[in-house]
Amino acid sequence: KQWYQRRVRGSTQRLATCCHANIHLSSNHARDPKNDWNEFTERIKRNARSFKERATRATNFEQQNFRKVKQEAFSRSSPGESFHDRLMHVLPSPAAFNGFFDRALGRLPSGPDIMRRVDRKYHPYLELSRVDKPIGSWLLFLPGAWGICIAAPTFSLPSIPLLVAFGTGAVLMRGAGCTINDMYDIDIDKRVARTRNRPLASGRLNLKQATAWLTIQAGLSSLILFNLNVGTIALGISSLFLVGAYPYMKRITDYPQLFLGLTFNYGALMGYCACTGTLGITPLALYAAGIGWTLVYDTVYGHQDKLDDKIVGVRSTALKFEDRTKELCGKVTAGMGISLCVAGVSAGMGPSYFLASFMGCSMIMKGLSHVDLDNPQSCWEFFVMNKNIGLLILIGIIIGKFA
Repeated sequence: KQWYQRRVRGSTQRLATCCHANIHLSSNHARDPKNDWNEFTERIKRNARSFKERATRATNFEQQNFRKVKQEAFSRSSPGESFHDRLMHVLPSPAAFNGFFDRALGRLPSGPDIMRRVDRKYHPYLELSRVDKPIGSWLLFLPGAWGICIAAPTFSLPSIPLLVAFGTGAVLMRGAGCTINDMYDIDIDKRVARTRNRPLASGRLNLKQATAWLTIQAGLSSLILFNLNVGTIALGISSLFLVGAYPYMKRITDYPQLFLGLTFNYGALMGYCACTGTLGITPLALYAAGIGWTLVYDTVYGHQDKLDDKIVGVRSTALKFEDRTKELCGKVTAGMGISLCVAGVSAGMGPSYFLASFMGCSMIMKGLSHVDLDNPQSCWEFFVMNKNIGLLILIGIIIGKFA
């Protein structure tokens, strides 16, 4: 643009100089006025043609540059590339996506922060409940928060007391579930590199201490549950079967992650019922979406232990899917998106909800395209990203009640 402006100014100055020269020539030399006028007009025409050619070249150059930049920024693809591939180019990288949410949630205490504030003699109990790794509590809490928020009346904020109650219950029940799991898997954990330092496997706690800690967590969870309505209490009691049976699933089926999805996302039903006292298409669709979501992120998570799992005889979808993990998880993610849409239509949600759901599922696809299933650190980063995806969908539900 600057080059173009300089050329225009230069042409204008030369045109003015030409005019002055012609006028001076015609006034100081005895020449035929008609010939002087013809020469003057010819020079004007030549300069005008030159100016037009330069302007055309500059315009073409700018248009070509604009097309090139636009193609690189938005397409970056060959003409045969699919919409999915182009969308993957436009979406932020998993690292940038996680970085945004980490900055937004930076003031919340992390697992290491909590451990530093507690006396060291209690650390084995907190580690048994995975308090040092709060990602699991987030993933248990978020489906319940979805159910509470989507059940709120239109143009209304969700119930804050219910969200606090479900958040506290998620921490306690996740701790209880992890305690049960470690009590069942104590012999297996000793043989797996990632789990051999857990409190029970390493001998820092014994089964009697773990049982007492489990009783405390279950008792506190019951206090929260019995302050809710009758329907939610019934759902909470029925979920205990899933919590107790999950540790056995990895021994009898290749799909323990599917059973974990049934367990982890029960909060979607309970949260909705706690607000309305009933169930319907909306919470069932949310529950189905959550099951698919858990199946995806826990399958990738399971790839961290696939070598040890083969040795000790533990079964998982990571071993079942093997090289087809990304393909099959992509199909499950598509099903998750359809279920979220069904829930949104049933609840009369606004466009913000559908946009957030689409972005959440797209980021899962992006994460699947980036994750290295043979790299435990890469699998862990994908697993952690799902907390932020759940938060994105939760924000979409809250805003979707208004727009």
